[in-house]
Amino acid sequence: MFCSNNRESKIINYNNSSVEVYPLSDNPDYFVQISKNISEVESVWNKMTNNENLFLQSTYLKILEKFPPEKMGFRYLIYFKENKPVGISYNQIFRLKIEDSLQENAQKEKEKQYFCIISAISDAVKKWFIKRADFNLLICGNMLLTGEYGFHFADNIDSTQTASLVQDSLETLQEVLDVEQTKISIHLIKDHKIETSESLKTELQKDTYHPFLMQPSMHMHIRDNWTTFEEYLADMSSKYRVRAKRARKKGKDIIKRELTLKEIENNEERIHELYQMIAKGAGFNAFLLHKKYFTELKRSLGDLYKLTAYFIDNKLVAFYTAIFNYGEMDAHFLGVDNSYNRTHQVYLNILYDLVNKAITGGAKRIDFARTALEIKSSVGAVAQDMLCFFKHRGTLTSKILPLVFDSLNPKEEWKPRNPFKAIASAVSVK
Repeated sequence: MFCSNNRESKIINYNNSSVEVYPLSDNPDYFVQISKNISEVESVWNKMTNNENLFLQSTYLKILEKFPPEKMGFRYLIYFKENKPVGISYNQIFRLKIEDSLQENAQKEKEKQYFCIISAISDAVKKWFIKRADFNLLICGNMLLTGEYGFHFADNIDSTQTASLVQDSLETLQEVLDVEQTKISIHLIKDHKIETSESLKTELQKDTYHPFLMQPSMHMHIRDNWTTFEEYLADMSSKYRVRAKRARKKGKDIIKRELTLKEIENNEERIHELYQMIAKGAGFNAFLLHKKYFTELKRSLGDLYKLTAYFIDNKLVAFYTAIFNYGEMDAHFLGVDNSYNRTHQVYLNILYDLVNKAITGGAKRIDFARTALEIKSSVGAVAQDMLCFFKHRGTLTSKILPLVFDSLNPKEEWKPRNPFKAIASAVSVK
């Protein structure tokens, strides 16, 4: 059960400063500091992330905090033991109304006779729920990313202790939010690799969290012998090499250019328009990025962030973004004018260009995120199952709640592809 009594805060001394913290009920030796702004805890936060993960560092989090999707707020938790910081967790508060997220695309998809969530959830009870599914999510992790971006602890805290601290701190944060009159319906601990999350799963289930298998994340290992795009193509079987060359031929009229900060600013409206064409074309779209998100990423991240634009007849028709994150390249958000996609195979060319960008940029792995699973596997990406964990506060029953996550996680029928020669096919994702 969630705690209902408000906990009293206390003051501890850290680094000659007074810090307000809250005790953790199930971990009496630990306390958490709760902040709304990353700037309030920046020095401690960055010390704890230890330059291991760009998406947990303040440089990136400041951008998202300043230019967030609509209906999104943030809480930053610092864990203390014996007045010393031992961990952090990143939390988003997001108001979700499923009907609004579905309805923009529902009619269009119906006209095309494509599968969509509303047509799948056809009986009256489910439709009744969808119309009333309007609630706040408390998310440990990042809705904008695929992966383990929710917390980081000192090496001497094992996975079982980590799980206990995270769930305990979410209950503490819940009580603080209750006082602020921010009513939360669901806790969601987001995106953990299924093969390494057994301790987390065991511990969270003790506290009535339910595991939920998300659509897989797509990753690609960059082989050591790939120093050029041509060497990547050489490792492909003839079928997929021909496919790649055909896509390149169809895209020969595309002029590709990595944009400077000034050029991104000048094309901000069009870039956001192209992004929306992709975002609103999805069966379910929980949020829309702020219009300035792409510009501010470049301003803050500099050369770690690349926005490459596609022009046809001097018209900006597509773009993709890539963020370099300590050996991994994140294939970030993109935008495509679909009227050019089939004739020039724009999306497939973007995937090949992302592979090329990773090779030339010295990345060891690409994170392709979710969606378009089969076409991503055709360029060499492999699937990795991810678990999420949720817990509700009684406003939704355990029988109804899975409908929420079915809506958040539309099923995609796909067949994994292996584009590489059989002799080199057994390359694992590390």
